[in-house]
Amino acid sequence: MQKTLKNYQNGSKSEERTRRDAAELLNKYGNMSEDALFAALMQEVASEKSDGTFDINELSSSLDKMRPFLSPAQNEKLNHLLGLIGS
Repeated sequence: MQKTLKNYQNGSKSEERTRRDAAELLNKYGNMSEDALFAALMQEVASEKSDGTFDINELSSSLDKMRPFLSPAQNEKLNHLLGLIGS
């Protein structure tokens, strides 16, 4: 069977899902101020804690993926937020 470029798909299904999820998050949170993002994060954390579904390790792992794209000051703020959330 001969392979053709016509049938070639770039990336896996999980990469496509990750891109789609990232685009949805950008649409939802992309225009928010830093204060509004903080409030939304704290509301989500409070909701998950009350539901018993909050996992600080999962959140930390997800945020670690963003760290290379952040400035040192933004990483410092992120560390501060994780400290507030984890307590």
